[in-house]
Amino acid sequence: MFDFFYEALPGYEEVGRRRVLLGCWGAYNDPNHCDYRYEHMQDWGRAMFVTPGVIVDGEQITTNLVDINLNMRILLGSSFYDGWENQEMFVREDPLGNPVDRNHPWNQTTMPRPQKRDFTGNYSWVMSPRWLDQRSGSHLALDTGGGPIARLWSTALAGLVDIGYVKSTGHSVKIYLPKTALKPEMELEWKIPKWSNALERDRARTYFQAYCAAAAYYFIERAFGELAAGRTRTWTEFTVPDEAIGCGFHEAVRGVLSHHMVIRDKKIANYHPYPPTPWNANPRDIYGTPGPYEDAVQNTPIFEENGPDNFKGIDIMRAVRSFDPCLPCGVHMYVGGGKTLKVVHSPMFGVGR
Repeated sequence: MFDFFYEALPGYEEVGRRRVLLGCWGAYNDPNHCDYRYEHMQDWGRAMFVTPGVIVDGEQITTNLVDINLNMRILLGSSFYDGWENQEMFVREDPLGNPVDRNHPWNQTTMPRPQKRDFTGNYSWVMSPRWLDQRSGSHLALDTGGGPIARLWSTALAGLVDIGYVKSTGHSVKIYLPKTALKPEMELEWKIPKWSNALERDRARTYFQAYCAAAAYYFIERAFGELAAGRTRTWTEFTVPDEAIGCGFHEAVRGVLSHHMVIRDKKIANYHPYPPTPWNANPRDIYGTPGPYEDAVQNTPIFEENGPDNFKGIDIMRAVRSFDPCLPCGVHMYVGGGKTLKVVHSPMFGVGR
């Protein structure tokens, strides 16, 4: 079906297309490797069954969760907040002795400044997460691609996952589904695409459903092995430390999810989560770099055949929905002449209201 779109509508590959700037924070920890210690985070991160990584122009820059963490920056620019450059620095070094930037989430202080929306100035309550590419000094507006395309791309390039049912090859991900009562066995292969665009983000979702099903077979087999061995413990006791800093990296359905916490006197002194929405839906930052939604819809071709008076914006909505199926109902389009188009689209394709 996805290839049909390309064939039937030449040029449709440009809908929602942007530079390949993908972030994946990894998923499905291996209990044989993961101890959740920051000092070991690089190793247990690379042992995940979905490999973390940052991908720039098709190249995997890192799979190291420590690097991913330390190079996170929270920028303003077009947001309804004041900067925190004069506020307390909560964390100056990570547990490995690496310096931590003032604009890292560990040091963020949220200082809202409500104001009238101005598209030439400040126009969003979303801050602008960026990832600092140490090679160039650029603050990259990574996107999650809706989740699956980043997970598959990172896993494919890393070539680390091989659990029988799922295998990363360095250029693709092979998925093996065994025979069931109703279906024959099946082998699928997701291949790294030419583009990061609306159709490829949607295509990746379908493949990642199969990825999850295949991984579940492996996890169930491992679980049965644990039960047979009498290992039924499912959690570890812990005590809240007097002083600590911590972070957590995982994948939500729509993409990257990280948590950044500072503990003092056994209480939370500072805490900031970064789920997929701020990564995908952020506005222009202090360098004028647009966030992924804006970047993907700027100059995107319009294939809709409705005239100006009946314009629905389906191509714009399809581009945004490829990042996040929850967001089209929150997308309003200014079409000029003082007219704002507000359309609520059903999240269920083909189902009327």
